[in-house]
Amino acid sequence: MSRKCSLVIAAFVLIAVSAACTQSDLRPASQATVQNAARSTPSPVEVFAQLIDLDQHAIARAEQAQSKNIDEPLRTLAENMQMHHRRNLTQTRAVADSAGVHVAETPAMRTRRAENARKLEDLAAHDGESYSQAYLAAVVETHEEALALVDTYLQSTDDEAIRSHLERTRGNFAEHLEAARALLDG
Repeated sequence: MSRKCSLVIAAFVLIAVSAACTQSDLRPASQATVQNAARSTPSPVEVFAQLIDLDQHAIARAEQAQSKNIDEPLRTLAENMQMHHRRNLTQTRAVADSAGVHVAETPAMRTRRAENARKLEDLAAHDGESYSQAYLAAVVETHEEALALVDTYLQSTDDEAIRSHLERTRGNFAEHLEAARALLDG
């Protein structure tokens, strides 16, 4: 009887464990989607780190452009981008500080910076019209990527100060993208 009782208890334990293990698989699809979205929502640290990297790279690229022999419309764009991205960088750091977000150096940030340095070096190898075209193409590419990131970040925050900053930042990126496309197409 004890062997039979042990088998019955073991069967019940197995059924209970099996039911518990598959319980997560029985979640409604909407609940699973919400949980997956929560996992993919960027943290404020990631948001601010990306914005800082984008601004720093845009500043370095604009400084490089101004050191090249470029036409006046491109020089004006580079000067405006340098000014806007410097201001945005300062504002991004201030908003992060006021939100209590400490942006520390991470391996992902170091990787992005190394990639950006390589891109800047590749761009520097161009001269004249080749440089102008490569510069504008880089501005278009990075600002399209930046707009997509900012749009994602806007959807993930309820903080009004962060949202307001992201909307201002988005406006700057959109303005630069439009100006670069006009020069590229012009």
